[in-house]
Amino acid sequence: MGNERTAAGVVEAAERFYAAVGKVTIRVNREVPGHVANRLQAAVWREAIHLVKSGVASVEDVDKAMWAGPSLRWAAMGPTMLFHLGAGDGGLAAFCERYTDSFNRWWDDLGVLHLDPAVADTLVAGVTLEANGRSPADLCARRDALIAGIQKAIAPLRGS
Repeated sequence: MGNERTAAGVVEAAERFYAAVGKVTIRVNREVPGHVANRLQAAVWREAIHLVKSGVASVEDVDKAMWAGPSLRWAAMGPTMLFHLGAGDGGLAAFCERYTDSFNRWWDDLGVLHLDPAVADTLVAGVTLEANGRSPADLCARRDALIAGIQKAIAPLRGS
């Protein structure tokens, strides 16, 4: 992100550099605390915690719902484009018309949540069960292998 003190062409040069080393960039138009991807991740995690805290599902099942559900689609495209495609010929306008009430009802039910020691203890207990005795090093290796496999599989398909 540039600002009034950024020289012309600097942002574009940075984008070219990162693309040359295999990174994907986005344009940030206005500063906010945190990075865009981290903020999106925080919003999803907030709801994941709320689902666990309110007894809807276990930590493991919430995690499973993510990696087996939207994460598969999100590895291909972002949520707005996917909802656009999901509505068929009517696109995002039809999707919004059809699902506004549902989404508003879900958003109204998100609740107020703060990560406090009791919530942290619940999450730690849940992730300990989910890890099932596997060490952090083993889990990291599995994560990295999965990500590398996904990236390798989609690389030929990923265009602009």
